[in-house]
Amino acid sequence: MFGAGALADAYQVAFRIPNLLRDLFAEGALSSAFVPTFAATRQGDGEAAARRLAGLVLGGVLVVTGLVAAGGVLYAEAVVRAISADFGGDRAKVALTVAATRVMMPLLPLVSAAAVFMGVLNARRRFLAPALAPAVFNVVLLLSGAVLFAVDTGAEHRLLLWSGATTLAGAAQALVQLPALVRLGVRPWPRLRGIVRHPGVRRIVGLMGPAVLGLAAVQLNVFVNTRFASELGDGPVAQLSYAFRLFYLPIGMFGVALATVTTTKVADEAARRDTEGLCARTAEGLSAAWMLTAASAVGLFVLADPIVAAIFERGRFSPSDTAATAAVLRAYSLGLLPYSLVKILAPSFYAVDRPRIPLVASSAAVVVNLAFNAATYRTLGAPGIALGTTLGAFANVAVLRVAFARRIGRVRAFGSFREAVALALALAALGSLAYGGAWSIEVGVAVATEHAGTTAGRLVRLVALAAVIVASASLFVAILVRLGYPGARLLAGLPGGLVARLRGGRTRGGSPP
Repeated sequence: MFGAGALADAYQVAFRIPNLLRDLFAEGALSSAFVPTFAATRQGDGEAAARRLAGLVLGGVLVVTGLVAAGGVLYAEAVVRAISADFGGDRAKVALTVAATRVMMPLLPLVSAAAVFMGVLNARRRFLAPALAPAVFNVVLLLSGAVLFAVDTGAEHRLLLWSGATTLAGAAQALVQLPALVRLGVRPWPRLRGIVRHPGVRRIVGLMGPAVLGLAAVQLNVFVNTRFASELGDGPVAQLSYAFRLFYLPIGMFGVALATVTTTKVADEAARRDTEGLCARTAEGLSAAWMLTAASAVGLFVLADPIVAAIFERGRFSPSDTAATAAVLRAYSLGLLPYSLVKILAPSFYAVDRPRIPLVASSAAVVVNLAFNAATYRTLGAPGIALGTTLGAFANVAVLRVAFARRIGRVRAFGSFREAVALALALAALGSLAYGGAWSIEVGVAVATEHAGTTAGRLVRLVALAAVIVASASLFVAILVRLGYPGARLLAGLPGGLVARLRGGRTRGGSPP
């Protein structure tokens, strides 16, 4: 609907403001601090005490984020001008962004409540509803987009309606988790009485302090990078956002899922003061992340152009937009693995009450990112900004790995040199097949477009791309299974197991294999 120009830039900057605050207060710092504290309270003081803690945290979060959201509505123009560098003096673009920001600010308390619900369910090892909640957010947006696409209205009006749909999607993300909480006997009701003196709340605030500072450093990264991109004219802000969506897909599917399960297990081991078990659970998460996200990184890098074209190239999104966004995606994909490893390593430090180490790591990432981008953004453009994010992720994971070995214990992603070689061979095979497939896709699209038109070319690209991805992934898994890589057989059986569970009727939330 909006292409990759001025309108898309306005929406992306407007959405980025509550989204930055959400990452800062809710799904970032709060989740890292809440899950281990909730788990320790359940084990030490019982279920009733844990439920009271959840109510107090929910009440405190709603008050704080509600005030922040109100401030965002009142001072939206000042915030937009700061984060966008005034869009180079484009007043109409600034005004549209301000209006969209005000519509979306209520997203912050809604998604913050969803994060508390998610923490309670994850701590109880109920993973299905929290995993579906962000998907519900997306489904609401998709349905809203379909309606808006069919409505004959001006582009700016459509953008504001889309912003309202984004806030509605945030409400859906919170509400969809309520049935799972009720089935557990949890009545999520906010409380405030006794919040200041409660030891669990104090521990969460103590853990959140360094976490907020660390995430603030990361968000400073995003803030400054947005300013860099805004100074490059119309398009780079949207290109970075579209590419980041694709980059984040495997992180959401694999990195966040692994981090969620690993965090819960690590919290349990920390509550039992079992350092050896904590290291073992972390090593399992790292091994799985290497297997899943390294493959995704290779696939995204090699297939960047057909992926972007298949998903975005229509309507106002042109072939030149595809080429520009694909270049950004390649730069992001190089950081996919370290980005996922950070999500697995960092929660261990919160579980053992060492929250300053992730702060130091994220600060190192910010320094590397901003230094690189400040020096290169005018020459390298949007791909350079994405590359700065990748270099920052490498710095982050390097600090965490060193600190983990010194402060917690030894942890290895690979049990042996043979496992590392097996993964390298599988990745090489995947990349080679995908590279040949990318060439074949472009040939097929050109032939279909010439003989049957643009629509036929798009259909050929979509079908061929799906076939290349399935074939490359199947080859990758088959090699790992043949060479005995840990978890490869479980991965090979996952599609069949998922189909069996869906056919079996109602699926119960529980720990995945």
